[in-house]
Amino acid sequence: MYVVTYMAIGICVLIFLYINAHQSRIGYAIKAGALVPSRVRKGEIYRLLTAGFVHIRPYHLLVNMYSLYNYRWLEEALGSPRYGLLLILAILGGNILTMRFAGKGRDKISVGISGGLYGFMGFYVALLMKVGYFSIQDAFQYMLPNIVINFMPNISVTGHAGGFLVGIIFALLV
Repeated sequence: MYVVTYMAIGICVLIFLYINAHQSRIGYAIKAGALVPSRVRKGEIYRLLTAGFVHIRPYHLLVNMYSLYNYRWLEEALGSPRYGLLLILAILGGNILTMRFAGKGRDKISVGISGGLYGFMGFYVALLMKVGYFSIQDAFQYMLPNIVINFMPNISVTGHAGGFLVGIIFALLV
């Protein structure tokens, strides 16, 4: 049970340990698959997915792994295949939206699984609104702490928004 959740946590932790075993953490994050817009434009499309499993700083890893662990109930509810598909699509959606708004001259790297986590949140909120359990006001109150986080430095608002939108669409289709 929770196969996808534990596999994702394991992959993130292993990549984190690999990156942090070296002095040049940013360089090794890029080697590990961080989203680098110029490299994606040159054909390294895999980075749209791999960046979701790359974390450089301990706090970022801990917060995201704690959140991923707390969404494990969703894997049980959806089943591992659908849950895994939602995670992958939300990561891709977040990183594609990030690429869409990345300036050609700016090559800021992007890492983390939070686009996938926001996909889970978007799915949950949309589902609760769909069945009439949540109003728009309830949804806003549920999401408020995460909305506030988006105003902190070095946060990918586009990564979060893209994942969230994918989650909503997934809830409407499932």
